[in-house]
Amino acid sequence: MRIFLTHILPEHLVAEYHLSFAACNFSRNLMSGGGFDKVYSIMPLFVCGEMKTFKEPDNELVYSSLRRKGKVAAKLAIFVEQVSVFLRIGWHDTLWLYNIGILNVLLVLLLMLFKPKVRIYAIELDFTPPTRGFCVMSFYLYLLNHIDGVIKLADSPLFTNKNSVCLAGVTPNRRDKVPLIKKPTMEFLLSGVLQPDISSLPLILDAFAKVRDCRLHITGTCDSKQLREYADKYPNIIYHGVLSFDAYLHLLHSVTFQLSLRNPNWSDNQCNFPSKIIEALLHNRIIISTIHYPQIEGIRYIETVRSEDGFEKALRQIKSMREEELMKYANQSELVQQKFNPNVWNNWMTRIENRLEEK
Repeated sequence: MRIFLTHILPEHLVAEYHLSFAACNFSRNLMSGGGFDKVYSIMPLFVCGEMKTFKEPDNELVYSSLRRKGKVAAKLAIFVEQVSVFLRIGWHDTLWLYNIGILNVLLVLLLMLFKPKVRIYAIELDFTPPTRGFCVMSFYLYLLNHIDGVIKLADSPLFTNKNSVCLAGVTPNRRDKVPLIKKPTMEFLLSGVLQPDISSLPLILDAFAKVRDCRLHITGTCDSKQLREYADKYPNIIYHGVLSFDAYLHLLHSVTFQLSLRNPNWSDNQCNFPSKIIEALLHNRIIISTIHYPQIEGIRYIETVRSEDGFEKALRQIKSMREEELMKYANQSELVQQKFNPNVWNNWMTRIENRLEEK
């Protein structure tokens, strides 16, 4: 039996329990291909209190009663939940993990010690590299490189597991038709995590303050005083706050460009792939990125340098581009679907599992 251990809730509960929409969408997209016989979910550390009841046949939530006894007890609950999953895994099952970390490390160790015939694989989406000496992240990295196989979203030199493949993301197996870009407009979107090293928010704000015939839409959680000042001062900078997923998609379909201006020198950004890129490409938007990504070779996107002057120059160049030139970067949904649909993932999971059998 192939088991998937992840951390999701039904769509209507994701915002209520402050889970990551991107993380839940990834797991749900992967599950839509029917590649798992059983899916278990363990909640992140911060989820505690009563859990609303729900029926979701594709996902069994493992939720300890300790979570209802306060935040301290909730931290212990994750270990009780991992023991519970351990007891449900058969001696010859195959386990796929959503990342390796605090929510499954005890389970991995228990399986290695007491059920050594269980094969353990990981889908490593976003790893935080260790910064000094031996620490818990070093231990997670050691496990990642010594389990039976890995699908990684980035090809960092830190990842040395030889039974591995790099895939940028996964698209849903079934999806509604998404609107095509018929005529590009100078409407840009910055969404998601708005930390400076991830979003480059300060330099983006400065650039749009100077190029005022380009309109910037921003959505996500942010306590930046600078953002609110710029949104008040410049009519072409609009902060929408945190949106529901439906409202976010409506906004996404109203813009032409999705910004992904990550710091290419920050080690964290070398160990993951932005889910927003796959999502925006799937919705036919044009990507502007500061990082070159070999894992999406064959897909067209606009590359720029990460500096205020460099990005301002890129904005002005985009404004001056002919429409037919810009349209070469738009409407790539079908290509992205071909490269990253769940069937592609299922095939790679099978190949990785079979490689171990061939040894």
